[in-house]
Amino acid sequence: MEWKKTELWKHRWLFALAAFIMAFAQFPMAVERFYARGFYPYLGKLLRLVTGWCPFSIGDAFYVFVIGYGIFIVINFLYVGLRHKKWPGFKKAMLKLVVFLAWVYVAFKVCWGLNYDRPEIGQGLGISATIYTLPELKNLNDQLIQRLNEARRLIPGDSLPEVSWDEQKDIAITAYNQLAAQNPSFTYSYPALKKCSWNFLGEWIGFTGYFNPFSGEAQVKADLPSILLPYTSCHEIGHQIGYARESEASFAGLLAAGASKDVILKYSLYLDLYSLMHQELWRNYAANGDSTGLRQQFDSNRQRLDTLVKLDRKAIRRYFQQRTHQITPAFTQVYSQYLKANGQASGMHSYNEVLGWLLAYQKKYGEKSW
Repeated sequence: MEWKKTELWKHRWLFALAAFIMAFAQFPMAVERFYARGFYPYLGKLLRLVTGWCPFSIGDAFYVFVIGYGIFIVINFLYVGLRHKKWPGFKKAMLKLVVFLAWVYVAFKVCWGLNYDRPEIGQGLGISATIYTLPELKNLNDQLIQRLNEARRLIPGDSLPEVSWDEQKDIAITAYNQLAAQNPSFTYSYPALKKCSWNFLGEWIGFTGYFNPFSGEAQVKADLPSILLPYTSCHEIGHQIGYARESEASFAGLLAAGASKDVILKYSLYLDLYSLMHQELWRNYAANGDSTGLRQQFDSNRQRLDTLVKLDRKAIRRYFQQRTHQITPAFTQVYSQYLKANGQASGMHSYNEVLGWLLAYQKKYGEKSW
């Protein structure tokens, strides 16, 4: 059989397109100009316009259909083989798999995934994330403690503040509108921010929110302690407007919170950053073999935190401890490998890199800039 008549040749345009996208992704400046600032903003708006009206996630419904169809194909394959002893051709099955994966790759990259290949967020802000020192980290730690205490004193009540779903959505969307007035790169139009339909999966897998690249929708786990919802939503919106890397989506959310006057959003941001700060202090002291310094640092932090802040953090820790399962670390490792495959060499630790962006931003624009 001639090559042109083979099944593989029939899909030559698909493979050619996949190869072109792979090559195009090697040129970050071209990706930034023609995709991230050219094609994607319009596509992202269109996807959110099409899906935003629906109260549930259309992208999740698509996932269910694809997974269900895949299970059906596998069962049918096994049924025919075991019952009739007629196994479908292996080469034909492999070709179908390769074609399917090629379609997924092309759709993922075109719909959103090429944002992984654009230059870092700092380029548009005139900054570059650098490796920070322990003294710089401790200085930022002191700032966060002060800001946490000040924000908490402005929030009435002794128990963890409650924020309704609609309220937190309005807070996050308004914050981006205020940020976009200063920098149009962060414009967020046609919101598509929804409650997660898979809260039970979130407890097993360990996510608080996620973005569907094929439908443009962002989902947030709505049963979280509600004070976490505003900044979690800002992070997911960061993905929606084209910041694919986790630290950059977090930094976009941080800038939105900084542009906002809403104390609930600011407190939500500070709580998240302080948790990351704890991890980074532990890593830095451990790297220096300074267990005494680490213990003294954490003791000092506890003494300086407002009593209500400590109570809020305790309630948040209790929530996650009650919903963490033994299999959760395995899923975390899988997602960590996904992040590494998409240019985030630190894996799950890449979330913490938002602190590096913040320190670089402060050096240029000052501590009051956020």
